[in-house]
Amino acid sequence: MNRDELIELAENPDLISGIYNYCDRWCERCPFTSRCMVYATERAESISDDPESQDINNAKFWQKLEGIFRETHALILEWAEEMGVDLESTEAEAAIVERGKQREEAKEHPLSLSARHYAQMVQQWFKEEFAVEENVHDDITGKAHSAEEDIDVTDAIEVIRWYQFFIAAKTYRALMGLEDIGDEEVSDINVDPFSDDDFDDEDVLLAAACHDSDGSAKIALIAIDRSLSAWRLMQNALPEKTESTVPMLIELEKLRRGIEQIFPRARDFVRPGFDEVGSESVS
Repeated sequence: MNRDELIELAENPDLISGIYNYCDRWCERCPFTSRCMVYATERAESISDDPESQDINNAKFWQKLEGIFRETHALILEWAEEMGVDLESTEAEAAIVERGKQREEAKEHPLSLSARHYAQMVQQWFKEEFAVEENVHDDITGKAHSAEEDIDVTDAIEVIRWYQFFIAAKTYRALMGLEDIGDEEVSDINVDPFSDDDFDDEDVLLAAACHDSDGSAKIALIAIDRSLSAWRLMQNALPEKTESTVPMLIELEKLRRGIEQIFPRARDFVRPGFDEVGSESVS
């Protein structure tokens, strides 16, 4: 997809602005794919490209990626010129350095460490409990007691695996915004970053950072909630594995409480499309 096609797609009034920012990226289970720009873009690419350009081990994949980079670079230069931003200024270089420090701080935050630890625990648990995950109920250590339970376990595994690393990614993103905000300012930020009204630039930037942090924290919390439910399904269907699953439940609960404490407004965040009035989606 070239630049003109991308711009034309972005102007489609049927798309929900920013819906992809706070979703769980599980497109196969999402009722809003027809109104998502990211999904539309990816689908357009998959339809127009030959199979070799989708294969990461094929040269055509990297050629395609290089072409996307050139288009993106050109767009960034245009946007910077329109906004009067000098990308090579000393201030820009300083901002890059500062952003790097923020990334490191967010990465080493206790919540980030906890989320990554959980992902590692899940990886180790499946390695130890299920020798062949695809044939999960044929191993000698655990079998579902009925066909219904078998479905429950299959679904539970799918949910756990989908959110295993996703939780850490969204927790990290939420914490990155927290670095921009500053603890003492969070409760005082009430500016709508997407309003057409005139506000102080600094206030708008702080509001945008707070907005993104709450949105990222909310989808992380949703992923935690669903993972907790999936682990409980696993326990009900395979009670002999209950004891080994408890550490994951405890780690998730600690993480859930920590995120809710640092981002007290996250649960109230209204995600575009998903949480708006009239929406029946739970994604």
